[in-house]
Amino acid sequence: MRIKSITFISLLLVLVLLPLSLGAQKKPLPPLLTTKEEVVQFFAAYSDRYIQKDVNGFLSLFSSKAIQNQKDGLEGIRTDYANFFDRSLTLLFRMEEMNMEIYQNAVEVKGHYQIDQVLNKGGERKILKGNIRWVLGKENGVLKILSLDYQNDKGVGP
Repeated sequence: MRIKSITFISLLLVLVLLPLSLGAQKKPLPPLLTTKEEVVQFFAAYSDRYIQKDVNGFLSLFSSKAIQNQKDGLEGIRTDYANFFDRSLTLLFRMEEMNMEIYQNAVEVKGHYQIDQVLNKGGERKILKGNIRWVLGKENGVLKILSLDYQNDKGVGP
């Protein structure tokens, strides 16, 4: 009788604990896409290439599938920045209130930007500022801009 009781209790424990242990064996979440340090380095390169007006270096930070302001593909982005850089004698780019969210498959960065531009023609100084949002992904292990959305504040400038 004692052996039957022990067998019954053992069987009962197995039936109760087995589902609990199976539930604890969930697959771990995939790792985050990147680190905060890598994103900070990415934006240091972004700012440096922008200030240097290095069109090709700047565009190398974009995915071939990148979209700007929900409409322009890479060729439109190239045209916009090439024209903007060509019109500029000097550029300064600054980010404020930068907020980054790193996920398993993307990075979202939001903030406020300010661009101090001195024009080639006449030396006129313009200040452009507003909200900006990037979505970054990885291509061949390297961070790239998948989308960029920005809006200039109205009434800003000389």
